[in-house]
Amino acid sequence: MTTNENKFQQIISHAKEYGFVFPSSEIYDGLSAVYDYGPYGSELKKNIRDYWWKSMTQMNENIVGIDAAIFMHPLTWKASGHIDNFSDPMIDNRDSNKRYRVDHLIEGLADKLKEEGKTQEAESLLAEMDRLLVAEDYAALKELIVTKKLFALQVVQATGQMFASLT
Repeated sequence: MTTNENKFQQIISHAKEYGFVFPSSEIYDGLSAVYDYGPYGSELKKNIRDYWWKSMTQMNENIVGIDAAIFMHPLTWKASGHIDNFSDPMIDNRDSNKRYRVDHLIEGLADKLKEEGKTQEAESLLAEMDRLLVAEDYAALKELIVTKKLFALQVVQATGQMFASLT
């Protein structure tokens, strides 16, 4: 077990011991990775939700809050742009079994360049990324990532999204 996995297990043990969470259906052998909130966990979840709600809706004049159902007619999701417009290119790291958004990786490099005083190069990189994302030119996006030596990639096209494996 890696150090991060050990820390995660310690956090889970602590949360269970002090009543933040309990394994769901524990008396019936439970469900893997499913937890019920205990008294402290319920309060913590409520506080986080309330803080998020206040920071998103009450501190911004141009944002209002609504409470809508997640299950909606498919035409609602299409009309809102969720079907056609949300296609974030992703990169899979097979070694760590983690998935990364391409834009987050490139933006991270741009931030590093800015810290090094290379603001123009950072802005150019972000502009190129935006242009390639709008054009859905995943081959050129892959080339940009490889050229900038973020990762050596093996890219697979799937359902309009770019998936890649880190090697």
